[in-house]
Amino acid sequence: MWCANHSEDQHHHRLILQTGDKNTTGVSFYHFEDHTSRDIEKEEQEGSHYAAHLLIRKTPDPTGGYLILIEKVPGIYLSSVKDHFTWACNRADYFKTVEDDDGQPKQFRPYFDILGHQSKTIRDALRTGVLQDVELIGQEENHEDGLDEDPIVQEVVHEARFEVKRRVSEDQAQTVFARARDFIRDFRGGADATQMFVRIKAANGQIKRTEIDYDGEEILEQAFVQNEVVNDFDPPLTQRYDAFRDDMVQKMIEVANNLGD
Repeated sequence: MWCANHSEDQHHHRLILQTGDKNTTGVSFYHFEDHTSRDIEKEEQEGSHYAAHLLIRKTPDPTGGYLILIEKVPGIYLSSVKDHFTWACNRADYFKTVEDDDGQPKQFRPYFDILGHQSKTIRDALRTGVLQDVELIGQEENHEDGLDEDPIVQEVVHEARFEVKRRVSEDQAQTVFARARDFIRDFRGGADATQMFVRIKAANGQIKRTEIDYDGEEILEQAFVQNEVVNDFDPPLTQRYDAFRDDMVQKMIEVANNLGD
């Protein structure tokens, strides 16, 4: 992952974040008239290449955070952008040294955290949407004896899914969530962590997915990360960019302005 472009105006920083992955195959195209397929093989040192526009507001909000909008493409997610920014600033010239309470110098480096902007609650989404499923994902570390003193650590992932795929009332949804919570007791087993995700299909066909805290406050009051659809691009968007698309930047600015302060 790397940043290829940067520009700014009075209110925003603009970046193009790029990602490449060698662990991909070639691509295939299907002809819808003669029903033939065409394969393009990937060379050994090639891989997929995607790019995304990022927009960062210069003025912080009341909590001290900065609004960031990220174009959603394969391989570029909130967590991967956060990790990349933290890695990019892991250089000595970004470090700062201050004195602690005892007058001793202590060194700090930047750390980034990207939190999703909350949109509709699960209760709101259920009123017009379809509850697709509730997904449980558990992770654990499997320690096996290695050939030396250090153990070989394998990550083991367990998955379970409660499928619904229909409109439900709030009471019915609560019943599904309660069953999933009860199942976690047996499902977790030796897992170090179990995550619960809920997916709801909106009236426009968009699938909303969010992680929920099953031990936290009222589940129906928990919110999704806000996603906005932008369209009507001419020419159509490509999977990577050599330069900023002015139409995409303008649409992102409009979304940012509509979010308010």
